[in-house]
Amino acid sequence: MIALLTLCFATAAPVHAADVEPISIDIEPISGVMSEFLVLDAAGLLSDLEWQKLNDKAAGITNKYDCEVRIFITPDMDGENDALKYARILFEANGFGYGPDKSGIMLMLSMADRDYALIAHGYGNVALTDHGRNVILEKYILPPLKDDNYNEAFMAYLDKIAEFLEMAHAGTPFDVDTDEEYLANQAAGNRAAKIVFNILIPFFVALIVCLVFRAQMKTARKQRAAANYIPEGGFVLTGSSDTFMYKTETRTTIESSSSGGTTTSDGYSGSSGKF
Repeated sequence: MIALLTLCFATAAPVHAADVEPISIDIEPISGVMSEFLVLDAAGLLSDLEWQKLNDKAAGITNKYDCEVRIFITPDMDGENDALKYARILFEANGFGYGPDKSGIMLMLSMADRDYALIAHGYGNVALTDHGRNVILEKYILPPLKDDNYNEAFMAYLDKIAEFLEMAHAGTPFDVDTDEEYLANQAAGNRAAKIVFNILIPFFVALIVCLVFRAQMKTARKQRAAANYIPEGGFVLTGSSDTFMYKTETRTTIESSSSGGTTTSDGYSGSSGKF
């Protein structure tokens, strides 16, 4: 099966358009039945059985949520040095995406320099928010990729994308306001900050003041007679006042939802880097 997946690309000149501008297509699309596969392994990373299971899983997710979920593995990027741009070129040139709005999510790997890109288009932007994309990359995709555990990384990618699509269909996309682990960490950080500002800092300030006063009293000597402490003419209170010195105010930053992936002018969102 893997032998059938060897892909032939026409040499593509590097695209020099800015990232935020619509891309120009200068790559020959995949021909024939190859375009029907959702997992395309042109670098031979997967066994026949691994490829079959991944492709079947991607097809099941795509059909259930009407959003194309793809994995595209290529030996190199045909001279292009921007993985994010190249992934968008592949998506456009091959007509990827589900339905009229070309909804899709694609993980692209280029093995020559170990580049990756994770992009979304159409409804894929709703399911894969900026926060969700960061989480899935940092926790589920990049760690196994760095250890060359490709099948593990791809399975984790498909599992989490299916989870994100399910949450999006339920009206609660995975984001900063629906990520329970993130919210718990934020709450723990807020509690720690309150302890520091409301208890520890006042305690240490009071301790320092007491130590300073104690140091100033080292020259004091005991007196046997109380008269030594009374000024001449006796004690007379001539006036009093209350002076407001300071107040302590604690502020907590609340991060708002990104409400989907931040898209370019041609409707893509994504991240790229090296693994």
